[in-house]
Amino acid sequence: MAGGTRMTREKNSQNDNGSRGDDSHIWGTVGVVVGGVLAFKVLSAMGVRENEDLTLVEITTAVALLFGPVYVLTTAGKQLSKDVEVGKSTNATYWTTMAGLSVSALTLAGVTSIDDLIGLIK
Repeated sequence: MAGGTRMTREKNSQNDNGSRGDDSHIWGTVGVVVGGVLAFKVLSAMGVRENEDLTLVEITTAVALLFGPVYVLTTAGKQLSKDVEVGKSTNATYWTTMAGLSVSALTLAGVTSIDDLIGLIK
């Protein structure tokens, strides 16, 4: 019985500070939303219209704005995940930090509610 209790405690502590799954798809999705909003707003400000051909500068700008936030958020998530794996941080800190980064990125892009996204789609 004591061995089972010890094993349960070890498993619980591993869940608190140990290995975790790969959450990069979550941060990649948030990054695509942020990048898409940024690309749309910047291209719109550059005067790009719906049925016009894009120049090389406009295409490069759109790609950089679309994938820049994806890279930044997934890299931050991987680094924080490594900190959790080696015991420098907890899962709670990981999720709090990544949620804070995601909300900040969305807010800086001008998305404060789902209505903002719907307005951009229209």
